[in-house]
Amino acid sequence: MKHMNLRNSLLLLAALSFAGCNILDCDESSDYSKQEIFDSFTRSKNMVTNIYSYLPSDFCNTEGAMLDAATDDAIHVYKSSNIWRFVDGTWSANRTANDVWGTYYTAIRSANLYLKESEGQDFKDWEFSDDYQNMMKAFANYPYEVRFLRAFFYFELAKRYHNIPLVTEVLTTDEVNKLVPASFEEVIKFVVDECTAVAEVLPVNYTGFADKETGRITKGAALALKSRATLYAASPLFSADDKSKWKAAASAAYELIGASNELGYKLIGSFVNQFGSTANTRVENILVRPVGETGAFEQANFPMGVEGGKSSTCPTQNLVDAFEMSDGTPFDWNNPAHAANPYANRDPRLALTVAYNGMNWPKNTLEIWEGGANGLPILNATPTGYYLRKYVNNALNFASGSTTTKSHHFWVLFRYAEVLLNYAEAMVNAFDNPDYSDADYPLSAREALNQIRGRATVNMPALPAGLSKADFIARLKNERRVELAFEGHRFWDVRRWKALNETADIYGVKVVKNDTGYEYTKFLYEHRTITDNLYFYPISNVEKYKNPNLGQNPGW
Repeated sequence: MKHMNLRNSLLLLAALSFAGCNILDCDESSDYSKQEIFDSFTRSKNMVTNIYSYLPSDFCNTEGAMLDAATDDAIHVYKSSNIWRFVDGTWSANRTANDVWGTYYTAIRSANLYLKESEGQDFKDWEFSDDYQNMMKAFANYPYEVRFLRAFFYFELAKRYHNIPLVTEVLTTDEVNKLVPASFEEVIKFVVDECTAVAEVLPVNYTGFADKETGRITKGAALALKSRATLYAASPLFSADDKSKWKAAASAAYELIGASNELGYKLIGSFVNQFGSTANTRVENILVRPVGETGAFEQANFPMGVEGGKSSTCPTQNLVDAFEMSDGTPFDWNNPAHAANPYANRDPRLALTVAYNGMNWPKNTLEIWEGGANGLPILNATPTGYYLRKYVNNALNFASGSTTTKSHHFWVLFRYAEVLLNYAEAMVNAFDNPDYSDADYPLSAREALNQIRGRATVNMPALPAGLSKADFIARLKNERRVELAFEGHRFWDVRRWKALNETADIYGVKVVKNDTGYEYTKFLYEHRTITDNLYFYPISNVEKYKNPNLGQNPGW
């Protein structure tokens, strides 16, 4: 007998979820009893698949937008999207945004149920099937996958809401509504301890399993989450400057970096290929979340003026200015040569991240100048002067009669470059010297950063030795911004760095066509009011009504 391939099951689930369906809801509220779920390998496996389905993606999934549209890296062109609540003063405990409290606690409850009820199952009715040994090998691995997923969901909750209830058992509704929050430190310790434990058991990959699935939780994924969690725990929002915490974060990152050959991870030469329809096969990507075959993301982000395009995510001049010149010097609007041709001789990642005036994208040359085919005053044309390039598949075509209207999409949850950036940040804060290394930390912060800058197709100049700690951190933060743009990091980075006040002014570019070419003028698009309460999400008043013990984050 042959059982369902988990990757295929995930792709099917993702595709239907993208279309708004809700399937495989295999918990007590489903049509199956607990006995039926855990007496059947297929239904038990489907429950694991259901828990996987709570892994996030951000193909316009945050209030109909990308989360980066709530940062200084982008805006969302449609003011009707709730993503604007993050920045327009309307965010509150009654008017929430990206409120994933109920979603992730539902996932955690499903994980707790699975871990409790699956223990000791042996599926003896299948003992004489041809696939029994393969089935049981997979089944033995599921609890470690589920424990990772539960830890991931707890991290996602803690970075949003700070102190949260920590539950590892299946509780009744009455018990849930009496829970008292655990501290952020307790939750992160749980996450790190779980990652440490499951990393000892999880496989490096699934080539030794019958189905050889991609997209499942591996040892590398557990180490990557451990790296991210320890970095956040050491960051200014969550801790006073504590060398021991920065060293723990550096150690966690190096645990993966030092084993990268064994784990099979490395930086790939082609920066853009790790975000496309084959992202699940790229050796830089540690964990990706499939969302099935769709063209919805491209329709949402192809420029206005392109058939089928609606625009949505519009990068800002703030982000574009962050990309260095190709010689490693900053871009400078006060330099006449830079201002006259602002996209020439830039970090190659700019053209792989942002679509700008004069670029051939997606098929034809973009005309973002005022009166151009893709610019104002066309309704919903970009107000910042830019369209999104990263993650957008320009092979799709929505012209009448086209047969290439959809492709596979994979959201990158963890990749090797992030772990190198985590390590560099932790090291320079732990040892106050970007060139420091020793037997326990054989890679310096500067060397880690230069690996990313030096990848083929990027080839940015290496940062020189001898930089001060402050200068290196500034370069590191900028490198993290441009390398990880539109991967869902900027929103959290400026919070954990306690740097929201640096993101208040949002800039765009005005492009005017004249007789000699184009004139580019940077302008202030909007000024945002930054207050301290914005560092954490409010706990919804709906949840507080059900459980008054939850309290509320300051300022809400």
